[in-house]
Parts: sequence; structure tokens; C-alpha cells
Amino acid sequence: MTDFNKARKNMVDGQIHTAGVVDTGILNAFETTPRESFVPEKLKSIAYTDENIDLGQGRFLLEPIVHSKMLQAVLPTTDDTVLEIGSASGYGSAILSQLVTTVFAVENNKRQMDKAVRVWEAGSYCNIVQIEGELEDGAPEHKPYSLIVINGAVEEIPQNIFDQLATGGRLVTVVTKPSANKGMATLFVKSHDGNVSSKPLFDAGIPVLAEFKKKIEFQF
Repeated sequence: MTDFNKARKNMVDGQIHTAGVVDTGILNAFETTPRESFVPEKLKSIAYTDENIDLGQGRFLLEPIVHSKMLQAVLPTTDDTVLEIGSASGYGSAILSQLVTTVFAVENNKRQMDKAVRVWEAGSYCNIVQIEGELEDGAPEHKPYSLIVINGAVEEIPQNIFDQLATGGRLVTVVTKPSANKGMATLFVKSHDGNVSSKPLFDAGIPVLAEFKKKIEFQF
């Protein structure tokens, strides 16, 4: 029988903290959120390994080191209203909900959405709003967002996603090239004149969300 409390503490102490994540709010969120609750029963025993966990239907739990380092790069605060794109079974939203005012979680997979709602309700995560919709559309009806987190790698980010970012807002994701094994965790910030700058953070190997693959341009 796996001791999940011990496994969770070992994940924080042995993986996340030693990787350079020192923000106490982020560390506490990872230590108190039951990662095992967000994976299928057959995967609970490996919930705390430092790897991406395949949830099926093209969705994953991001490996803890990459996930936590991305959050430390944007330092979520209680002033933030967050758009999480590709919320899957709801783990990332549950982490964010302890750090920010409101999380708008966008997902288009009904099975993943139903799982997320059950776990959020059981865990009393009351500041998460689930939105059923296409990931590449975001949730423009609730914009602007001071923080956008894309829960997977992308080959390109549509302009309409940047349009939903508030002035001074941050967006974090992993940007990768088609067919590449690894990408680059990247921080985007929107300036007061509406321009978006980017800053590379660290190498990261996480799966690409199909909705954010680069569109093939046909040449005639």
C-alpha cells in the first residue's frame, strides 16, 4: 500500500525543492494537493514519479519539476485571475486555486472534465470555474487574465490567446519545434503598448497539445 502523504512530501523535498523551487506558497500547494486523486486508479502508484503521466485522450499530468518551475517563473498571487488551458483531470487548476483569486479551466474532453469536477468537489476547491470549449479559443468571455498557463507544450500560440492577456499579464508554457524531443519553457509578458515579449526559461520535455500544433502551410 502506497503512503501517498509520504510520497507527496518526498516529491516536494526530493524533486521540486532540489530543482530550485523555493516559493513557499508553491511548495505548500504541491505538498497538500493529492496528485494521486487526479490519475486513473491503475496509475496511482506512479503518481509521484518525476515524469509526465499519460491520462489518455491526449492529456497528461506534467512532470512535477517542470510544472513547479513554470509556476515559480510567473509567481502566481492572490491578485491573479488565471486562465488554464488544457485543464485535463484538474490537477493544475487545483494547484493554482490555492495561489490565486480565480481559475478559469478550459477543457474540451468530457471524460477529463467530469473527473476534474468530482475531485474538485471532494477537495473543496471552490474558486475554479470549468469552461467547456476548444483549447485554442481560450475563454474570451472572461478576459482579461493576468496569468495564462497552457498545460502542455505548444508549437505555436494563436494571437487570440495573447489578446486575452491583460496589460502586464504573463503567459507560461513550453514551446517546441515540430518533431523535437524537447522544448523550452517560456515566459511571455504583455507590455503597456500591447506588445508581447518572450523569455526562455529552461529545457523541458512535455507532450505537445494537438490543438497547438503548427498548422501546415501548403505551397502552390
